Amino acid sequence: MFRGIIPPTVTFFREDGALDIETNRSHIDFLIDAGVHGLFVLGTTGEFMHMSPKEREQHAAEVVQHVNGRVPVILGTGTLSTRETVRLSRHAQGIGADAVAIVTPYFWTLTEREVIAHLSAVANAVDIPVVIYNFPAYSNYNISSETLAALVKEHGNIAGVKDTIDSLEHLRRRVEVVKEIKPEFSVLAGGDGYLLPLLEMGGDGTVPATANVAPERHVAIFEAWERGDYATALDELPALEELLAIYRVPGSFHSVIKEAMAMSGVAPTSGARQPALPLTADSRARLREALANADLLTSTDDN
Repeated sequence: MFRGIIPPTVTFFREDGALDIETNRSHIDFLIDAGVHGLFVLGTTGEFMHMSPKEREQHAAEVVQHVNGRVPVILGTGTLSTRETVRLSRHAQGIGADAVAIVTPYFWTLTEREVIAHLSAVANAVDIPVVIYNFPAYSNYNISSETLAALVKEHGNIAGVKDTIDSLEHLRRRVEVVKEIKPEFSVLAGGDGYLLPLLEMGGDGTVPATANVAPERHVAIFEAWERGDYATALDELPALEELLAIYRVPGSFHSVIKEAMAMSGVAPTSGARQPALPLTADSRARLREALANADLLTSTDDN
Protein backbone atom coordinates (compact mmCIF):
# COMPACT_ATOMS: atom_id res chain seq x y z
CA MET A 1 0.00 0.00 0.00
CA PHE A 2 2.86 2.39 0.82
CA ARG A 3 5.97 1.80 -1.24
CA GLY A 4 8.99 3.72 -2.44
CA ILE A 5 10.66 6.86 -1.13
CA ILE A 6 8.53 8.57 1.52
CA PRO A 7 10.55 11.43 3.08
CA PRO A 8 9.91 12.44 6.69
CA THR A 9 9.31 16.11 6.00
CA VAL A 10 10.81 18.86 8.11
CA THR A 11 8.51 21.53 9.55
CA PHE A 12 9.54 25.12 8.87
CA PHE A 13 8.93 27.91 11.38
CA ARG A 14 9.15 31.68 11.01
CA GLU A 15 11.43 33.79 13.19
CA ASP A 16 8.49 34.58 15.48
CA GLY A 17 7.97 30.84 16.04
CA ALA A 18 4.81 30.46 13.96
CA LEU A 19 4.46 27.86 11.24
CA ASP A 20 5.97 29.03 7.96
CA ILE A 21 3.15 28.00 5.68
CA GLU A 22 4.66 29.17 2.41
CA THR A 23 8.04 27.51 2.96
CA ASN A 24 6.36 24.28 4.03
CA ARG A 25 4.30 24.33 0.83
CA SER A 26 7.34 25.07 -1.33
CA HIS A 27 9.26 22.19 0.20
CA ILE A 28 6.37 19.79 -0.37
CA ASP A 29 6.30 20.83 -4.02
CA PHE A 30 10.07 20.34 -4.27
CA LEU A 31 9.78 16.77 -2.95
CA ILE A 32 6.82 15.84 -5.13
CA ASP A 33 8.48 17.34 -8.22
CA ALA A 34 11.53 15.18 -7.46
CA GLY A 35 9.36 12.08 -7.78
CA VAL A 36 8.91 10.91 -4.18
CA HIS A 37 6.22 8.31 -3.64
CA GLY A 38 4.64 9.74 -0.49
CA LEU A 39 5.21 12.06 2.47
CA PHE A 40 5.65 11.16 6.13
CA VAL A 41 4.52 14.33 7.91
CA LEU A 42 4.99 15.17 11.59
CA GLY A 43 7.45 12.43 12.34
CA THR A 44 10.59 12.91 14.40
CA THR A 45 12.28 14.93 11.64
CA GLY A 46 9.15 17.07 11.54
CA GLU A 47 9.53 18.02 15.23
CA PHE A 48 6.06 16.82 16.23
CA MET A 49 7.25 16.65 19.85
CA HIS A 50 7.95 20.39 19.85
CA MET A 51 4.48 21.35 18.65
CA SER A 52 1.16 21.77 20.42
CA PRO A 53 -1.81 19.60 19.39
CA LYS A 54 -3.41 22.66 17.78
CA GLU A 55 -0.28 23.35 15.72
CA ARG A 56 -0.09 19.72 14.68
CA GLU A 57 -3.69 19.79 13.49
CA GLN A 58 -3.10 23.07 11.65
CA HIS A 59 0.02 21.82 9.90
CA ALA A 60 -1.57 18.48 9.06
CA ALA A 61 -4.60 20.14 7.48
CA GLU A 62 -2.45 22.54 5.47
CA VAL A 63 -0.25 19.76 4.14
CA VAL A 64 -3.12 17.47 3.15
CA GLN A 65 -4.89 20.33 1.42
CA HIS A 66 -1.76 21.45 -0.44
CA VAL A 67 -0.75 17.94 -1.54
CA ASN A 68 -4.28 17.50 -2.89
CA GLY A 69 -3.87 13.81 -3.64
CA ARG A 70 -0.65 14.08 -5.65
CA VAL A 71 1.06 11.51 -3.38
CA PRO A 72 -0.09 9.61 -0.27
CA VAL A 73 0.27 11.52 3.00
CA ILE A 74 1.06 9.61 6.20
CA LEU A 75 0.47 11.81 9.24
CA GLY A 76 2.29 11.20 12.50
CA THR A 77 -0.30 11.37 15.28
CA GLY A 78 1.52 9.64 18.13
CA THR A 79 1.66 11.13 21.62
CA LEU A 80 2.32 9.94 25.15
CA SER A 81 -1.43 9.60 25.71
CA THR A 82 -3.74 7.08 24.07
CA ARG A 83 -6.65 9.51 24.29
CA GLU A 84 -4.70 12.32 22.62
CA THR A 85 -3.36 9.96 19.95
CA VAL A 86 -6.89 8.82 19.14
CA ARG A 87 -8.05 12.44 18.90
CA LEU A 88 -5.26 13.43 16.52
CA SER A 89 -5.79 10.28 14.47
CA ARG A 90 -9.49 10.98 14.06
CA HIS A 91 -8.63 14.51 13.03
CA ALA A 92 -6.20 13.12 10.44
CA GLN A 93 -8.92 10.90 9.03
CA GLY A 94 -11.34 13.81 8.95
CA ILE A 95 -9.03 16.04 6.90
CA GLY A 96 -8.33 13.33 4.33
CA ALA A 97 -4.96 11.87 5.32
CA ASP A 98 -4.11 8.59 3.62
CA ALA A 99 -2.79 7.01 6.84
CA VAL A 100 -1.67 7.76 10.36
CA ALA A 101 1.66 6.77 11.89
CA ILE A 102 1.67 5.82 15.55
CA VAL A 103 4.88 5.83 17.56
CA THR A 104 5.03 3.78 20.75
CA PRO A 105 4.59 6.19 23.69
CA TYR A 106 8.00 7.38 24.77
CA PHE A 107 9.61 8.61 28.03
CA TRP A 108 8.69 5.54 30.08
CA THR A 109 8.81 1.82 29.32
CA LEU A 110 5.51 0.09 28.55
CA THR A 111 4.72 -3.59 28.89
CA GLU A 112 3.79 -5.55 25.78
CA ARG A 113 0.20 -5.67 27.00
CA GLU A 114 0.13 -1.87 27.24
CA VAL A 115 1.69 -1.40 23.80
CA ILE A 116 -0.87 -3.73 22.22
CA ALA A 117 -3.72 -1.96 24.00
CA HIS A 118 -2.47 1.47 22.88
CA LEU A 119 -2.03 0.53 19.23
CA SER A 120 -5.30 -1.40 19.18
CA ALA A 121 -7.20 1.57 20.59
CA VAL A 122 -5.98 3.77 17.74
CA ALA A 123 -6.63 1.14 15.07
CA ASN A 124 -10.16 0.69 16.40
CA ALA A 125 -10.77 4.45 16.42
CA VAL A 126 -10.12 5.10 12.72
CA ASP A 127 -10.95 3.50 9.39
CA ILE A 128 -7.88 4.68 7.47
CA PRO A 129 -4.61 2.71 7.38
CA VAL A 130 -2.34 2.75 10.42
CA VAL A 131 1.44 2.60 10.09
CA ILE A 132 3.30 1.53 13.22
CA TYR A 133 6.32 3.76 13.89
CA ASN A 134 8.91 1.63 15.69
CA PHE A 135 11.76 3.73 17.11
CA PRO A 136 13.17 1.82 20.11
CA ALA A 137 16.12 4.18 20.65
CA TYR A 138 13.64 6.90 21.64
CA SER A 139 10.61 4.96 22.86
CA ASN A 140 12.57 2.33 24.80
CA TYR A 141 10.40 -0.40 23.32
CA ASN A 142 11.03 -2.57 20.26
CA ILE A 143 7.88 -4.09 18.79
CA SER A 144 8.65 -7.67 17.86
CA SER A 145 7.57 -9.09 14.52
CA GLU A 146 5.45 -11.66 16.33
CA THR A 147 3.58 -8.93 18.23
CA LEU A 148 3.18 -6.94 15.04
CA ALA A 149 1.83 -9.99 13.24
CA ALA A 150 -0.73 -10.53 15.99
CA LEU A 151 -1.86 -6.90 15.67
CA VAL A 152 -2.16 -7.24 11.90
CA LYS A 153 -4.33 -10.34 12.32
CA GLU A 154 -6.60 -8.47 14.73
CA HIS A 155 -6.83 -5.14 12.89
CA GLY A 156 -7.28 -5.06 9.14
CA ASN A 157 -6.27 -1.40 8.87
CA ILE A 158 -2.77 -1.86 10.34
CA ALA A 159 -1.07 -1.55 6.98
CA GLY A 160 2.63 -1.04 7.55
CA VAL A 161 5.59 -0.36 9.78
CA LYS A 162 8.34 2.21 9.71
CA ASP A 163 11.35 0.78 11.53
CA THR A 164 14.07 3.15 12.67
CA ILE A 165 16.48 0.53 13.90
CA ASP A 166 19.99 -0.37 12.79
CA SER A 167 19.44 -4.06 12.01
CA LEU A 168 18.98 -5.80 8.69
CA GLU A 169 18.02 -8.98 10.53
CA HIS A 170 15.20 -7.09 12.23
CA LEU A 171 13.93 -5.91 8.84
CA ARG A 172 14.28 -9.39 7.38
CA ARG A 173 12.06 -10.77 10.15
CA ARG A 174 9.45 -8.12 9.39
CA VAL A 175 9.26 -9.33 5.81
CA GLU A 176 9.37 -12.99 6.76
CA VAL A 177 6.83 -12.92 9.60
CA VAL A 178 4.37 -10.12 8.84
CA LYS A 179 4.20 -10.31 5.05
CA GLU A 180 3.49 -14.03 5.40
CA ILE A 181 0.20 -13.01 7.01
CA LYS A 182 -0.49 -9.91 4.93
CA PRO A 183 1.55 -9.73 1.69
CA GLU A 184 0.50 -6.14 0.99
CA PHE A 185 1.82 -5.01 4.40
CA SER A 186 4.39 -2.23 3.91
CA VAL A 187 7.81 -2.69 5.50
CA LEU A 188 9.64 0.64 5.47
CA ALA A 189 13.06 1.45 6.91
CA GLY A 190 13.93 4.71 8.62
CA GLY A 191 17.62 4.18 7.83
CA ASP A 192 18.57 5.96 4.60
CA GLY A 193 21.20 3.39 3.66
CA TYR A 194 18.89 0.38 3.88
CA LEU A 195 17.00 0.99 0.66
CA LEU A 196 18.57 -1.62 -1.63
CA PRO A 197 19.08 -4.32 1.03
CA LEU A 198 15.47 -4.00 2.15
CA LEU A 199 14.14 -4.16 -1.40
CA GLU A 200 16.24 -7.26 -2.01
CA MET A 201 14.65 -8.90 1.04
CA GLY A 202 11.13 -8.13 -0.18
CA GLY A 203 10.56 -4.89 1.72
CA ASP A 204 8.97 -1.77 0.32
CA GLY A 205 11.13 1.33 0.71
CA THR A 206 12.52 3.92 3.07
CA VAL A 207 11.52 7.01 5.01
CA PRO A 208 14.86 8.82 4.57
CA ALA A 209 15.53 12.16 6.26
CA THR A 210 18.30 13.04 3.80
CA ALA A 211 15.70 12.96 1.03
CA ASN A 212 14.73 16.41 2.31
CA VAL A 213 18.07 17.58 0.86
CA ALA A 214 18.53 15.33 -2.20
CA PRO A 215 15.36 13.33 -2.91
CA GLU A 216 16.34 12.54 -6.50
CA ARG A 217 19.17 10.26 -5.32
CA HIS A 218 16.82 8.01 -3.38
CA VAL A 219 14.18 8.10 -6.11
CA ALA A 220 16.69 7.13 -8.82
CA ILE A 221 17.71 3.98 -6.95
CA PHE A 222 14.18 2.91 -6.17
CA GLU A 223 12.87 3.47 -9.66
CA ALA A 224 15.82 1.64 -11.21
CA TRP A 225 15.04 -1.30 -8.93
CA GLU A 226 11.36 -1.21 -9.83
CA ARG A 227 12.06 -1.46 -13.54
CA GLY A 228 14.49 -4.33 -12.98
CA ASP A 229 17.60 -2.30 -13.74
CA TYR A 230 19.75 -3.49 -10.84
CA ALA A 231 22.99 -2.32 -12.47
CA THR A 232 21.77 1.27 -12.54
CA ALA A 233 20.55 1.01 -8.95
CA LEU A 234 24.05 -0.06 -7.90
CA ASP A 235 25.63 2.71 -9.95
CA GLU A 236 23.44 5.28 -8.17
CA LEU A 237 24.14 3.89 -4.70
CA PRO A 238 27.45 5.74 -3.97
CA ALA A 239 25.75 9.12 -4.48
CA LEU A 240 23.17 8.17 -1.86
CA GLU A 241 25.77 6.78 0.55
CA GLU A 242 27.64 10.09 0.47
CA LEU A 243 24.62 11.68 2.13
CA LEU A 244 24.97 9.49 5.21
CA ALA A 245 27.85 11.62 6.52
CA ILE A 246 25.21 14.18 7.49
CA TYR A 247 24.17 11.87 10.33
CA ARG A 248 27.66 12.08 11.85
CA VAL A 249 27.52 15.86 12.30
CA PRO A 250 27.25 16.70 16.03
CA GLY A 251 24.11 18.49 17.14
CA SER A 252 20.36 18.07 17.20
CA PHE A 253 19.41 16.34 13.97
CA HIS A 254 16.56 18.81 13.41
CA SER A 255 19.11 21.61 13.35
CA VAL A 256 21.53 19.58 11.21
CA ILE A 257 19.01 18.69 8.50
CA LYS A 258 17.59 22.20 8.32
CA GLU A 259 21.06 23.69 8.09
CA ALA A 260 21.94 21.15 5.38
CA MET A 261 18.89 22.24 3.40
CA ALA A 262 19.91 25.90 3.68
CA MET A 263 23.54 25.23 2.72
CA SER A 264 22.46 23.16 -0.28
CA GLY A 265 20.01 25.80 -1.46
CA VAL A 266 16.95 23.62 -1.03
CA ALA A 267 15.19 25.91 1.46
CA PRO A 268 15.76 29.14 3.39
CA THR A 269 17.32 29.03 6.83
CA SER A 270 14.85 27.91 9.47
CA GLY A 271 15.83 27.13 13.03
CA ALA A 272 14.64 24.10 14.95
CA ARG A 273 12.58 24.76 18.05
CA GLN A 274 14.20 24.62 21.44
CA PRO A 275 15.50 22.63 23.19
CA ALA A 276 17.34 22.13 19.89
CA LEU A 277 19.98 24.82 19.41
CA PRO A 278 21.77 26.19 16.34
CA LEU A 279 24.85 24.27 15.29
CA THR A 280 28.25 25.18 16.67
CA ALA A 281 30.92 26.54 14.34
CA ASP A 282 32.65 23.16 14.37
CA SER A 283 29.44 21.32 13.46
CA ARG A 284 28.73 23.76 10.67
CA ALA A 285 32.21 23.20 9.28
CA ARG A 286 31.74 19.44 9.38
CA LEU A 287 28.37 19.75 7.70
CA ARG A 288 29.82 21.94 4.95
CA GLU A 289 32.50 19.33 4.37
CA ALA A 290 29.92 16.53 4.20
CA LEU A 291 27.78 18.46 1.72
CA ALA A 292 30.80 19.41 -0.38
CA ASN A 293 31.87 15.77 -0.59
CA ALA A 294 28.34 14.92 -1.71
CA ASP A 295 28.38 17.71 -4.35
CA LEU A 296 25.53 19.49 -2.61
CA LEU A 297 27.14 22.60 -1.11
CA THR A 298 25.94 25.88 -2.58
CA SER A 299 26.41 28.17 0.43
CA THR A 300 29.73 28.97 2.12
CA ASP A 301 28.26 31.45 4.58
CA ASP A 302 29.79 30.94 8.03
CA ASN A 303 27.31 33.14 9.88
